[in-house]
Formats: sequence, structure tokens, C-alpha cells
Amino acid sequence: MKDINVINFFEENNLNFSSNFNLGVTNLPSKLNFGEEINNIKNNQLHANMKFTFSNPEYSGLGDKFDWAKSAILITYNYKNKTQPSMLTSPGYGQIARFAEEDYYLPLKNKIIEIERVFEKLNIKFKSFIDNPNHYDRTFFVSSGLGWQGKSTMMLTPGAGPWQLLATIYVDHTFEESENTNYSCGECNLCQISCPTGALNSEYKLDSNKCISYWLQSPELIPYEMRDSIGNKFYGCDDCLTSCPPGQENNNVVIFNKNQQVNLEAIIKEDNEKLNEMFYWFYIPKRNAEYLKRNAIIALGNNPDQNTSSFLEKIYPESSSHLKIYIMWALFKIGNNDVCQNLINSFDSEENSIKEEYEKLKKVISLAK
Repeated sequence: MKDINVINFFEENNLNFSSNFNLGVTNLPSKLNFGEEINNIKNNQLHANMKFTFSNPEYSGLGDKFDWAKSAILITYNYKNKTQPSMLTSPGYGQIARFAEEDYYLPLKNKIIEIERVFEKLNIKFKSFIDNPNHYDRTFFVSSGLGWQGKSTMMLTPGAGPWQLLATIYVDHTFEESENTNYSCGECNLCQISCPTGALNSEYKLDSNKCISYWLQSPELIPYEMRDSIGNKFYGCDDCLTSCPPGQENNNVVIFNKNQQVNLEAIIKEDNEKLNEMFYWFYIPKRNAEYLKRNAIIALGNNPDQNTSSFLEKIYPESSSHLKIYIMWALFKIGNNDVCQNLINSFDSEENSIKEEYEKLKKVISLAK
């Protein structure tokens, strides 16, 4: 008996997919195992301090996780905009990367729920993975005929480029296997050229230690040189995505997208709980919105308006020690060294870490001159 096509199977069970979704199938066992590849990234410290799939590479990178599974269905959701958002921002405003404008995982999660209901109704055993540290989400991408891995390390599909999210469902059912494709980046290296920090200097490898997106989601102290490179970015960096030709098709109209810009002062003044609600889909370390305020202070230091100095001076006394370090840097960045000196002198009980930071900044600024 011929294996059934996965799209036909779902249509027969009254489940349809919009053009934003793409499906591919790899039959199991696949003998695919990315554990060694993930470990190599980890051993070379290119993952910085990320956990996620790096916590247990032997399992997360394993394709054949379940003896009972006969097929793996790879579902992608294309969230590419039909227009090209403007990259311009006014002074005092910060940018949100296109991939983080809204909760793009939501449509994919909802579709996975619909798929699971079909399998439950038919008593077909399954196991789903979506944005899950226990599964390397690109494991079956190429074998399912959906595209290729780009030099940016992103998975690319013609027409969608890198603007897609992935989910995998293991099923105790054999579907018609997808045909492999033969795509590649060829000689194109626009993603490498576009990366502002050189995080993609080696083809098909990302050095997360140099990646702006990594640092804006990290709880670690952000290095001075990285703060400069962050520019006006408030959350995320997708320069390698926006430069990718397969993802630029039909993006001929430049528009202003209000979801991509935030008032940085408003972010810093906002209640932490409210910030977590406003950006519930962001990855925020320990759900501590202080890290979003940290990002906003850095972006404000790089893209100040006429009120920035007085604003930072005003919020300094009531800010946490963690934020004071960045406020001081931002004041130095916009050239108000004297304000920092006055703040230090005004608070005799200031923690040593703050005073040490002030002394470091003085040295950094003097060397820069």
C-alpha cells in the first residue's frame, strides 16, 4: 500500500493549511544525529553561555528519539512581511528586530494543537516539539525537502528565506517521504557582510559571543564594545536576516512599522510587571524586566535626544545597582562625564561596584581619545 501524502491526509480529516505553512516528511529511523555538531559548537565556546539545546546535545540533536515513531513531520510557519519596514528611528527611540515584532510563534502553536487533535481522534501516537530545548528544531529540515542551511546558520526556503519558525511532530504512522532538494547559498555572503560585529566570519557558523541578539537576551554584564555595536537596538538584531536575498522577494514597499520602535524613556520608567505583559513573547532572563530596561538605557546612550542626559541623571538615584552601571556608561557615551562625577560625589554610600565602574569608564574614555 502506498504511503499517504501528509497534506492529503490532513485535508481528508478537515484540516487545511494557509500558504504561510509548509510541511515536509522524513521517514524513521533517519539515522540523523546532530549531537556531535552541537557539542563541537559548545566545545569551541561559540555558544557563549546559552543553554537550550546545548544543555543535553546527545538527546536534543538525536533524530531517532522514539522507537515507536515511523515518520517525523516538519512544519514551518512563514511570517515574512509583504513590505519592507523602515529602519529609521527618531532620537530617543529604539528598534525591535522584525522577528520579535509580535508573537509569531502563536499561529504555529495553534496549528500544532489542531494537528494534535486530528491524531488524537484517530488514536495515532505522536510527540510534538516546538521551541523546545529537548529537540534541535532543524534536525529534519533538509531531509524533509524544505530548504537548506544558510551561511547565517538560519534555515532557508525559497520565497520565505529565513523568516520562518519550525515545529516537529513524531508520529506512529508512515507518510509519503518528501523529496530532497538541492539548494545552497552559492557564492552569496551578504549575511556575513551585514553582520555588524563579525559574528558570522566563518561560513555556516555563528559566534554567539559576538552576536547582538545573544547579548540583548543575556543576563551577563554586556561588554563595552558590544554596547557600542548595539546602537539603537532595544531587542534583537536581524541584520543577517534582512540582508538575505531569498527572504526579500516582493518586499518592494518601505513602510513605517510602529511595532518596530519603542520610546526608550517610557520603557525605562515602566513598571516591571507591565513590561513583562507588554512583551510576553520576548525571552527575558528569569522574566526580570530590568534586563529590558538595561537594553533601553544602552540604546538611549547610543541614540539620545535633547532630554536624555537630564532624564538619566533624574532616574539614577532610585535605580538598581545593575542599572546604575549602564546609566553611567550612557552618560559617558553622550559626553556628560561631569554628571557622572557629580552623581558619584552625591552618594557617599554608593556601592564599590559602581565606583569601580566609574573609574573603568574614565580609563576607557581617555584611551578612546
